[in-house]
Amino acid sequence: MASVPSIYLVKQPVKCEGMRRDELGRFVVVVACAALLVTCSAPASAPSPSVDQGALVQPSPIPTVAGTPNPNATCRDCWPLNGKPVRVGAVDKRPLLIKIDNVPQARPHYGITQADMVFEILVEGFVTRLAAVFQSQDPQTIGNIRSARLADRSLTPMVRGALVYSGTSTYEMPLIQGDAAQGKYIDLSADYTSGYYRVNFRPGPYNMFTSASAMRQALAAKGGEDPQTVPAWAFFADPKHDEMAGGMSSSTPATDIVIPYREDLSRVEYKYESQTRTYGRWQNSDGKPVRDIDGVNNQPIAAANVVIIQTEIWEVPQIVDAAGSHAHDMRLTGTGTATIFRDGRREEATWSRAADTEAFSFKNATGDPIILDSGQTWVHVIPSEWSVTSN
Repeated sequence: MASVPSIYLVKQPVKCEGMRRDELGRFVVVVACAALLVTCSAPASAPSPSVDQGALVQPSPIPTVAGTPNPNATCRDCWPLNGKPVRVGAVDKRPLLIKIDNVPQARPHYGITQADMVFEILVEGFVTRLAAVFQSQDPQTIGNIRSARLADRSLTPMVRGALVYSGTSTYEMPLIQGDAAQGKYIDLSADYTSGYYRVNFRPGPYNMFTSASAMRQALAAKGGEDPQTVPAWAFFADPKHDEMAGGMSSSTPATDIVIPYREDLSRVEYKYESQTRTYGRWQNSDGKPVRDIDGVNNQPIAAANVVIIQTEIWEVPQIVDAAGSHAHDMRLTGTGTATIFRDGRREEATWSRAADTEAFSFKNATGDPIILDSGQTWVHVIPSEWSVTSN
């Protein structure tokens, strides 16, 4: 029997006087039981058996609630000027900004459906000329090529581009050459660049053509193939986004758009096609609308976005064409009124651009950024006083 701890021992003799024998017996029994209890409850000296951890019930992990995707998220790993995913090619490739004639004799355009972005600019006589920007695709036939205008001095550095054109006025030529000497962009004028040719199915001056590969060879000859960080426009990451997302919260339905260029030669109309979420394009010739197609593949133009930039446009007295019409210049930095057509809707907006080296950005009336659909964007720069109608 184990010894009893001293706390339970009676160190002084128990005085039994006055106790009866049965009371004394009960006292002894109580002391003995207490000793037994202490002995049985004492910790064992043997080591504890090992515990099978696998047999224990593990707590269930706390479930993680998936975050809601941001409906206004812009694309990553996409081409900076059309928002399409990058599968082949390099996003640091220098874009080609190519001047393309837009009078009826110069239509259809060749290679135009492969442009990432197209700017339509007023020139002499209030007809228009196109500045088509090619980066993600390099067409083998592009035309017809025509001369540069003053607005190109602002658009080409915006895309870190090379300016491809047939020539220009004696007033503008030294300005472009000065820009190129300062490294603002690469000058690839046909006056001193190889890679241009004339076709026999059109009369001059509507018959000058080129290819992207020829212009990239000319770039290499001028040391202009170094990587470029092209300022990206804001395009949706999700092509199936809600039509009201991305700054279009105040938009109204608009499936037919009219831009009031010259009624006889240049009036433009877009029609929204909901199945493809793109806009077909028509231009007037002899006062009648004709659908714009690409002469290379006979595919119709299908714009993902139509952007209207309104600004001050003025005549330049130093540049006069054979008919006596003056060229135009325009303000393309600062802020101004804009209208964005996307997903069959119209949103009134403000455009902003701090410098010629920056891209345009757009915000709606509440200050929310407007995000564009991935695909080709047509940008129209028109006078502030013009009105673009839609329904």
